[in-house]
Amino acid sequence: MPHKKILFIVVLLLLSVAWFLFDSKNGRDSIIEHGKTELVLYSTLDNSFLQALIKEYNSDPDRTTAALKLLLPEEKEQGKTADLYLLEHNELKLLAKEQRLYAILSEAGDLLPPAFKDEQSQWFGVFYDPIVFLVNQGYARQNGQENISSWQDIIKLQNVRVAMENLSDSQSTRNFLAAFASVRGEEKSLAYFRGLNRQIPQYSRFPFTPIRLTTVGDADLAITRRSYVFKYLENDFPAYIVLPEEGTPISLYGVAVDAASKKYEAAQMFRDWLLVAAEPQKIALEQNTGYVFLLPNGLKGSSVNQPEKLWQNTEYTLPAQQEILVNKWLQSARFAVK
Repeated sequence: MPHKKILFIVVLLLLSVAWFLFDSKNGRDSIIEHGKTELVLYSTLDNSFLQALIKEYNSDPDRTTAALKLLLPEEKEQGKTADLYLLEHNELKLLAKEQRLYAILSEAGDLLPPAFKDEQSQWFGVFYDPIVFLVNQGYARQNGQENISSWQDIIKLQNVRVAMENLSDSQSTRNFLAAFASVRGEEKSLAYFRGLNRQIPQYSRFPFTPIRLTTVGDADLAITRRSYVFKYLENDFPAYIVLPEEGTPISLYGVAVDAASKKYEAAQMFRDWLLVAAEPQKIALEQNTGYVFLLPNGLKGSSVNQPEKLWQNTEYTLPAQQEILVNKWLQSARFAVK
């Protein structure tokens, strides 16, 4: 065979190998190159927090034969499905009702109080985001910290300026109102917010506005989410957090496996890692999420203390029910005469 022909074949083979390697690296997930199957997670939480979780989980080559990947919004629109969900618990309840979740028992899940998991083991709570008071330190020095510790205290305070979002503006605020009414009762809750309305000079349109107003002294305290406050925390922060002593509404976030996934064993491994491992809690702290984990000590300790003080939306799970409640709030509290 002529030397030129042999050289041509060798060059052609090298080009084929190079193209294969390039295509594998750029056209496919590099994780699949190493023999791992793809495990897809869908969540509506903060993207930087989710990416940090995924990076940490995939960093251990011995953890599982499946590697985690986030389902992007455009992929979801194109019809791609997830193997796992990390969502607010009412969203998980709807998926369970539609028979879209797979029930898998969990040793860690057995430690959770009944209110923080599905009775059929279709989803398990992982962490929650509570409503808190953010109190201006100057105002607290004048009025005494001991007088600003409960929902009832806020109503009793004289000449207090309360900053709070308009409760009809987002799913987060609607869930706050619904959880409050689920536990305290609808009529009593609407009466409470009617009284609180007199303490609110103007409702805020954006989640972080109450925090800004309180820290600069234009409001005396804010009613807001712990996760919002943690994004602003600094060493010289001129306000402090109070968890209402009677209890407080929370947004509970849980993990579940899709019924159509078929990757049940791999999905179960990630679910249990999320429930009990130390790494997710460390990442949540580093990312300033403000989330409180239900099993802070993993399998070695008990779950959350005083679960009855963590108020969940159990009575207004459908959008239509929430709409009716919000309209009642608008009529009886928001636009009531002060």
